[in-house]
Amino acid sequence: MNRDIGKSAERELVSILRSEGFNAVRIPTSNSSPNPLPDIFATKGNILLAIECKSTWEHKVKVKDRQVIKLFEFLSMFTMEGRALIAVKFKEIHKWKVMEIREIKEVEVTVDNSIFLENYISQFLENYIPQAGRELSKL
Repeated sequence: MNRDIGKSAERELVSILRSEGFNAVRIPTSNSSPNPLPDIFATKGNILLAIECKSTWEHKVKVKDRQVIKLFEFLSMFTMEGRALIAVKFKEIHKWKVMEIREIKEVEVTVDNSIFLENYISQFLENYIPQAGRELSKL
């Protein structure tokens, strides 16, 4: 992914997450760093999301296992519950899709094997955030 396109996609995703009530931050040097850093990390409640961000005109994106390892190593540094995600902006359909990663291996994210970001966020809020937390976030 071209650096400027990548930065733009990362900023867009951070903006979307913040609009949904997440605390979200882009880590500008994550790919070139030997440290276990995701492109973006976000928190809501007691859940930490480590996100590898991609943008493509293709119908699929391959994510190398070393990038997946960085997500899990980052999450292992914290005591809060963590989720490793690959978020892809599929530009042809003008939509973000995500895949939650549960094991370390090379991953291929396609339009068909991932879910829309808004659906993931909705499921996330329903399943992981206690009702009291949702009520407080409305204040």
